[in-house]
Amino acid sequence: MRGGRHSRYTVYDAMDSKGVFEMNPANSTSPSYVGPQEFPKMFYHPSGKQRVIQKAEILQTPYGPIKVGEQYELISRIVQDPEEEARARTAGWHDHPAKAIAASGQAAPAMASYSEVADIERQMAVLQARLNIARNAKAPVDDFEVADAGRSE
Repeated sequence: MRGGRHSRYTVYDAMDSKGVFEMNPANSTSPSYVGPQEFPKMFYHPSGKQRVIQKAEILQTPYGPIKVGEQYELISRIVQDPEEEARARTAGWHDHPAKAIAASGQAAPAMASYSEVADIERQMAVLQARLNIARNAKAPVDDFEVADAGRSE
């Protein structure tokens, strides 16, 4: 059944039909897949500004008119390289939408940014290497064993 109320065709379906996702080598469906890429990255407005992407519909109710269906998006920008990322961070742009939402004064959702996860993974690797070194090191000599070694019974 085509065109019924149980079908959907979004902008992403149209992009998929055009092969946009296959052209991006960072997407696993791409024939030229190269794995996750560091750039481009999306950054979000320093003060969490939003823009209306769908205006509200005004419905008349027994309690008066109400606005429904208004939709917003966070203002964002794309950075293409480390230099552009540094400029965005210096200007206060956020690397996670939750940070921008918090900057706007609203309650922010839980978050775990890719950079935060990467930092934690690097810290874990350093600590794991230190643990391996400590496990392979000779056990320290106990003072009592040294004192007893000089005695003969």
